[in-house]
Amino acid sequence: MIMPLLDDFEQLLAIPREDVSVEYKYWLDLTTNNGKATMAKAAIALANHGGGFIILGYEEVAGRLVSGERPQNIPPITQDAVNGAVRRYADPEFHVEVYEVSNPISGFNHIVVSVPGGQSVPVMSRRDCEGVIQSNRCYIRKPGPRSEEAQSRDEWRALLNKCIRAQRDDMLDAIRAIVTGRVEAEAAAPGIVDEFSAFIRGAQGRWNQLVAEVPAEMPSSLPSGHCQIALSLVDGEHAPSLIELNRRLAAARRIKLTGWDPFILVPVPGWEPYAYEDFVEAWVGRPIDEHAMNQEPAHCDFWRVSRVGQLYMIRGYKEDQIEGLQPGTRMDISTPIWRIAETLLFGSRLAEAFDGTTQILIWSQFSGLQGRALTNSHGRHLLLDDRVSRTDVITLEGRAEPAQIQANLAEVLLPLLAPLYERFDFFDLPGRLVDEEVNHLRRGRF
Repeated sequence: MIMPLLDDFEQLLAIPREDVSVEYKYWLDLTTNNGKATMAKAAIALANHGGGFIILGYEEVAGRLVSGERPQNIPPITQDAVNGAVRRYADPEFHVEVYEVSNPISGFNHIVVSVPGGQSVPVMSRRDCEGVIQSNRCYIRKPGPRSEEAQSRDEWRALLNKCIRAQRDDMLDAIRAIVTGRVEAEAAAPGIVDEFSAFIRGAQGRWNQLVAEVPAEMPSSLPSGHCQIALSLVDGEHAPSLIELNRRLAAARRIKLTGWDPFILVPVPGWEPYAYEDFVEAWVGRPIDEHAMNQEPAHCDFWRVSRVGQLYMIRGYKEDQIEGLQPGTRMDISTPIWRIAETLLFGSRLAEAFDGTTQILIWSQFSGLQGRALTNSHGRHLLLDDRVSRTDVITLEGRAEPAQIQANLAEVLLPLLAPLYERFDFFDLPGRLVDEEVNHLRRGRF
């Protein structure tokens, strides 16, 4: 079964950079108590943080994380072994998912452990392992980054607030299972809509200017089609400077739901965000070395954000980089849901820094659809036959309040995305499918 989202992990392997949601470790022997405890402590801290990834097989050398082959004396690491370690030390228990992914540069295989967030109670340690973990401790991720016991009032407050939000989400999921519905946000003033349209046109022009410098066949030009998404935070307090805007973006990035998040920061010269005119922008598709032809369309983002709270992003399709498949022929049934949902959640987090935001305008355009067939790479949903699009481009528009996005995301997405899916031979997008995919996304599950 092909799982294209695993390609996202390759970026974590090729450009290793530890932060509060990603922890790199050397190879662990999970047949020993020390190895089990080390794994469990990292998983507990990430679960309390809100989810993240543990990546095995990296060693710090001269301040750099270096990919290394698994030593022969370290047994193969399985999902059962990792979950066994978590069960031994974590209370309450939780399930992690384990993937073996090849580093595209070194060629070595590494283990990626996906730790879910959304815990409704703090996760504690249930037993000791001398020098590694102590019983009845609540470990969290702290700046550094490092995994340590929660101690200060602010650390406990942040952890408990996350648990309360998770409890609220669970309650809302139960309510939505009984009653569906959505309150439509009021229409924005015509002047605001016009300014938003002008921002989108300017961002598109800027991207066209950049890709004009590279050959049309290069992946960074997204030759087989792309998804564009733009948001406008209406009535929010403007950022007084680009420095402050960059700080607000950094705060919104602290929660990561996938390995390649929207408005991504890649710490590589040439790909890092920069100030351009009165915007913060980045072009991860910029050719910076001889490997540019090997870049993947879904990892060639261009994005820009304005001080008044307007956001734009363009990204290629992950389906166009699957080995053995002709680019431009497939669209995974989950792709539009995940891309739009993750971007809306980012926008709702950013709205917290744009104080006073009353609603978020949503604009999206999918191109290169003609001839693509809906597929189901994950096996979570039943597709009895190919549903093919005869439409090449479709534009979607909507609006929602930030609180609606956080509490009723599936209800926001369904009417927004339904016109896209019906282009695939009248596919009627089920609300249950949207709800299930949103739950997988929010819980950090692939």
